[in-house]
Amino acid sequence: MSIDIKQRLIPDGMANKPNLAMKPMYLTVHNTDNTDAGATAEAHSRYLLNGSGGAKKSWHYTVDDKSVYQHLRDNEQGWHAGDGTGPGNALSIGVEVCMYAGIDEQAAWRNAAELLAILSCKHGISLERIMPHKHWSGKACPSRLLPHWQQFMDMVVQAKEAMSGDTSDTKPPSPNPTTEQQLRAERVKVLWEGAPEGSSQGYLIDNKVYIPVRDVAERRGMSVQWEAVKRQVVVRENSK
Repeated sequence: MSIDIKQRLIPDGMANKPNLAMKPMYLTVHNTDNTDAGATAEAHSRYLLNGSGGAKKSWHYTVDDKSVYQHLRDNEQGWHAGDGTGPGNALSIGVEVCMYAGIDEQAAWRNAAELLAILSCKHGISLERIMPHKHWSGKACPSRLLPHWQQFMDMVVQAKEAMSGDTSDTKPPSPNPTTEQQLRAERVKVLWEGAPEGSSQGYLIDNKVYIPVRDVAERRGMSVQWEAVKRQVVVRENSK
């Protein structure tokens, strides 16, 4: 393994990131769609640190043929998947792969594959949970990688094998109805008996329903406080 990850984290409180905690369950792959000659990973890092041009845009890593930059902690949400408060943003680490003019594209893909292998091992995320951006929003992204997705996933497999020597999770994902159903994050309605507003939205993943902690707490008359320094959520009973 040879990549060096440079941390350039977006400061807490910036308006171009959600400032919400996350337990990552997926890895989402993008292409930057920026073909300008200077659109390197470092340039995208500066763009995010400068506030994303006022847009609500943020992701975790940007990769080019020479470097990898980290912009968000792995345990915080970004705005990259195009699905609002859905699982793409709320449960996945976003990885942008550069495609600027003159880039050594194969080298960039190898670096991205290595990063995904590292994140897969670090967070216990299986290869079947490495998703193209298109999976969440329907957008034709990653535009350069989509036509070569199986080739790219083979590179991730090879990187993971080289890193861990464990081949138990390194078979190329094979689509089947059961797997596809397990991976799909289905919107479900959560009913609150006796509440003035009787329902809220959750997500069914692997036969488990996920719902924002704030929604649960506030419906129980409790307050929620995000402590950015400690990276934790505190739920408190309100004083009567």
